[in-house]
Amino acid sequence: MSDNPTKNEYKDIIKLEEEISNFFEDLMYDRGGSPLLGRIFALCVLTSSQKPLLQKELVDKFEVNPSTISRNLKELENWKLVDRRREPGSREWKYQVEPTAYLELLVNEFEENVNNLREREGGLRRIRERWGKTLSQESKESPGGKRTLQVLDFLINWMDIVASEQDELIQTLHRRFLELEKSIE
Repeated sequence: MSDNPTKNEYKDIIKLEEEISNFFEDLMYDRGGSPLLGRIFALCVLTSSQKPLLQKELVDKFEVNPSTISRNLKELENWKLVDRRREPGSREWKYQVEPTAYLELLVNEFEENVNNLREREGGLRRIRERWGKTLSQESKESPGGKRTLQVLDFLINWMDIVASEQDELIQTLHRRFLELEKSIE
């Protein structure tokens, strides 16, 4: 990305952020959380690596009651997905994503919902591709950018392995079922 991003580059970034938000919204919903919970977590993932978020920023962004944001942040804390800190002398809590929180969330989600694996893998591939296209070279080479791309590559490869192993396992179980069925006859 150049120093002066074009309107199309901004649109790509906004589209990418929306795709990531939708991805985490679906994951949280599958875990029994609200869609807002997923959107809050997505915003934390996208921004808290650069700076922790204040609750007020989330209230302003989502235009909901502060108690709604507070409840959702508490749920994310209970799931150990965000960490809450207060700087000395400050009265405001700052929230940030634990370094491996979303990796653990995705691993658990994929283990619990293997049926959706290929769909999720496709979503992550699209996110990875768009992320790679929209990041500036400087961002790609930054430690946070490199780590994000590595995590996405890791998850895509991991899902591919799980999906192929699942297919083999199902085939093996089906073969064993047929063997047992023949023994009954």
